[in-house]
Amino acid sequence: MVAVASKKPSRLEKTIYILRIVFGELWRQTPGKAGLILLVFLIGVSIYAVATISTDFLVRWQSPDYWEDNPLVAPPCWVNSLGYKTSLPKVVYYDKPTNSSVEGDALILNYTTTYTLDADDSTQGLYAKVFAPLICLKGRNIIPVITVIIERPDGIVFKGWEFTPPSGNVTCGDILPTAKTEAGNFHLSEFVGLLMKKYNITVPPSEVGGKEEYVKQVEGIIRSAMESELRSGYLVVQAVFVKPRKPVSYRIDLNREALKSKKPDFDALINRIGEIINNLTKLNISKFNITEEDREKTFNYLRQAQGNISRLENAEEITLSEYLESIDGAFESLREPRKLIEDIHNKATPDSIEEKMTEDMLFTIGDISNNLDKLRGLIKSEAFFEPLKGRYTITVIVRYYGVGERIKTANVKAGIIVKGNCYGYIGTAAKGVDIGTVLLYGAPIALAMGVVVAVSEVLIGVIAGIISGYYGGWIDEVIQRIVDVLTNIPFLPLMIIIGSVAQSVFTGEQKGLYIILLYMAILVVFGWAGLARTVRAMALSIKEEPYIEAARALGASNTRIIFKHIFSQVMMYATAVLVFSVPDAILTEAALSVLGLRHGWPTWGSLLADARQEFNYGIWWWILPPGVMISLTSLTFVLLGLAIERIVEPRLRTV
Repeated sequence: MVAVASKKPSRLEKTIYILRIVFGELWRQTPGKAGLILLVFLIGVSIYAVATISTDFLVRWQSPDYWEDNPLVAPPCWVNSLGYKTSLPKVVYYDKPTNSSVEGDALILNYTTTYTLDADDSTQGLYAKVFAPLICLKGRNIIPVITVIIERPDGIVFKGWEFTPPSGNVTCGDILPTAKTEAGNFHLSEFVGLLMKKYNITVPPSEVGGKEEYVKQVEGIIRSAMESELRSGYLVVQAVFVKPRKPVSYRIDLNREALKSKKPDFDALINRIGEIINNLTKLNISKFNITEEDREKTFNYLRQAQGNISRLENAEEITLSEYLESIDGAFESLREPRKLIEDIHNKATPDSIEEKMTEDMLFTIGDISNNLDKLRGLIKSEAFFEPLKGRYTITVIVRYYGVGERIKTANVKAGIIVKGNCYGYIGTAAKGVDIGTVLLYGAPIALAMGVVVAVSEVLIGVIAGIISGYYGGWIDEVIQRIVDVLTNIPFLPLMIIIGSVAQSVFTGEQKGLYIILLYMAILVVFGWAGLARTVRAMALSIKEEPYIEAARALGASNTRIIFKHIFSQVMMYATAVLVFSVPDAILTEAALSVLGLRHGWPTWGSLLADARQEFNYGIWWWILPPGVMISLTSLTFVLLGLAIERIVEPRLRTV
């Protein structure tokens, strides 16, 4: 019977066999099993991210325009299930109008959506975008007029915006530059007027002395306070979703602390009026056909003005109505003296003493009047608002005037965006950055950076350590002195210096790539030295083993001995070091980003750096997710490293 020689396994088959053994050993251990599951998850996320990332995301992800549809610094929407309800976002884009019509010579396109506010807070605002073409007809360029109509649950229907898109440098039929609603062109004054009328926001005449003119003055102050509050506290565009708070929608009173500080100014005004009285006394009024009785009446008016101003000094007890009466009384008391002095001034000889004196007195009266008018600003008013729950109807109307019956439709697209106070499953950061998206696309960058750096430094360290230990002599001396230099250079300060220089040296769209590659190169340069020293010690021991001497006696070359006998002995240890080195690179990138050495790519460290830059350490959905992903990735490779250690060192398996 003839024996059949068995087929020698190929290199690929050997590799597969070794990998099956290694993964089998890893799977038998609890740390290894957990590490492999997490590794598969991270690899799957990275593959999905690479397959779905857009071509311009790496360049534009830090631009506010890229995220303009998202709310700013908004928590995830699942927080609503915890009790406190936040307003939901809604983003709708229309390729076609919901309805269209032709009225007279105008083509009218309507885009309508509804939004229901059922939350304990308002939204972050409403805005619309329109992408409209330039229509040319009989040599005329026709640009559309865009109107946004809002119908609120309380019955108020108003025109929030009306504007035209910028013309730009476009030709007939091309899309005009994007037309967007802005806070600056929101019809805030009209809206506040409708609110005051709808909710009957008026001032009882009894609060202001029963005078209608004072009622109008104070209502004007309240109106200004409402506009100011909606402009600052609600950033204008949030005003659509609020109403005056009940039962108290406003508060109005004197700024008594400021009034107290004005006492020296009041004394100065009284003294200046006294100077006018003294100057009038010195004038020879008979030559201007003014009687002594007229001058005495003028003195009485001026003293009344002094009395009204002195009443203003009683900051603690003066009422709002008394305050207004005193200011108006002072104004009225100065009216007649002004007429008399103007009469003298007009009759005086040019360049005479009388002309100069009356000119100075008229200037003083004008200045006093201006100061009195400014005192109305010490009436302070606060306005209070609350969310208006219910269903809103928002309609964007695009009108092309002058097209008549010749054009029945146009390729106009529109978007209506309501920025709620929550977003998605993870939330947003500053500029509306979607944290979930950055976490997704940051995964392949983190893994690639960690694995490439770890593999590179381990390969260099193992090869350098084996060569140093095996050959000895001057080769060993050179390699070990290089190791000494690298291990004694302070890594972090050097990294900060190089990173700072790189920020200004690299420019253009590829800046982020160049900086990351530079960071990786520095990590590799400084990362292999410690491993090389350990592998050298292992190589010194292994090369004295009898089987190495036997291999030399059989004529094995140095290369064969190194890769066949020594490398295989240190490979498992090197693998454990490699696994532990992956999180080091990821953590270093994150640390440098947090320190301000940014590269511009969407990484987990960049999210933490943004939070530090904005001083938003308390925004948990901004801090925790990238921190968890960094920790999870580190844990993955730590678990794998622990499992590999137990494979390398059997004595650890009983622990």
